[in-house]
Amino acid sequence: MIDRKRSDTRVAKAPEEEAVDESTQLSRKRTSLSVERSFLAFERTLMAWLRTSLSMISFGFTLVKFFDFLEDQRGSPLVGGFGRTWATTSLGMAMIVIGTGALVVAIIQHKRRVDALRREGLLPQWNLALNVAMLVAVLGVFALGSLLVGR
Repeated sequence: MIDRKRSDTRVAKAPEEEAVDESTQLSRKRTSLSVERSFLAFERTLMAWLRTSLSMISFGFTLVKFFDFLEDQRGSPLVGGFGRTWATTSLGMAMIVIGTGALVVAIIQHKRRVDALRREGLLPQWNLALNVAMLVAVLGVFALGSLLVGR
């Protein structure tokens, strides 16, 4: 009898209401997880662009400095197969410009995608890959500037 009173005093929900409520909760959870997965995919994409850009910037800088060193050791400008002395310097600087430019575009693209995810419910969080990418882009500008000033 005590059990009946307790069960009678409770407000019972219809089975359809419980199912809708539970399915809505599961749907929200799955949506938030998919937004988080998309954010992590955008992070991985930015990190891939960061690696590629850093490789181009560092290789371009090394190329220019290496051939400057060879010219200093030789005492005269290096003349390539086409009779041009500026080919290696131009190639190195072009690699720095392309690497830095690609990274800047990747940063802008990443920022736009993350902003779109925030509109879908992504919670604001600190973005390590974005901050490192911005620092490397600044490094690329300084690398190019040091080569231009040193000429």
